[in-house]
Amino acid sequence: MNRTAMGTAAVILAFSLASCSGSEPTRPPEDGGTYESIDDLREAVESAGLLCQELVLDTPPSKFSATSASCSEFTYLAIYTDDVYLSAQLDFWRPVGQRAINVGKNWTVVSEDPKLIQKNLGGSVLHTGP
Repeated sequence: MNRTAMGTAAVILAFSLASCSGSEPTRPPEDGGTYESIDDLREAVESAGLLCQELVLDTPPSKFSATSASCSEFTYLAIYTDDVYLSAQLDFWRPVGQRAINVGKNWTVVSEDPKLIQKNLGGSVLHTGP
């Protein structure tokens, strides 16, 4: 193999390796970001690996949320219009019991797998109860 062919092969190999390193998964926003709608939040939750086959909207929504819904007995999603309502909801939940709630900038997810949600959506986990 001549020098030109070896050089070309080295360049191709370098580009191939560089393109593989770019396929790293992106990290979710640390603060959990925001969602425009309950359907967007549902899609994100499902992308994280939590099933939400039947989204049942609360009519009217919960006291503090703009939109809220359940996916099952143990999975509950909500979107809030501002920090005041989100904070009021969290204050309401704090004394309720030993549940974990994922909290983003304008959303909450109550589920049985808060680590999965946090890993994929970001935000923080609030543990309620004593």
